[in-house]
Amino acid sequence: MAEQRQELRANVEVEVHYRTLQEFIAAYSRNISGGGVFIRTPQPQPLNREVLLRFTLPGIARRFEVRGMVVWVNTASRSSFPVGMGIKFLQMDPKDVTLLADFMSKATKREAPPAKPAEEKKA
Repeated sequence: MAEQRQELRANVEVEVHYRTLQEFIAAYSRNISGGGVFIRTPQPQPLNREVLLRFTLPGIARRFEVRGMVVWVNTASRSSFPVGMGIKFLQMDPKDVTLLADFMSKATKREAPPAKPAEEKKA
């Protein structure tokens, strides 16, 4: 499957509460980006379902409240990727956008592999 992500993702496991039309559910994220989050759950919501997400991120005291939509679902437990759903952020407070961008900048720098030193030219 071709990579369709447009933004860098940070591997971060945080508790995410999400509300559907019927209920309020808690699960854990696998990763997050400025545009969305993957939530591990044995009962993913259907595609195109709108959800209200609530979560906090490490090092940030503010609680994020974001409206999102289910854009990807994995129900196959034998897959190399966990069962769950990808949520695209639809609406986010501008302060949260800034906080998330700052978090992503720091988190992706921590996850980046160390740069290899340039090889010296032999004389």
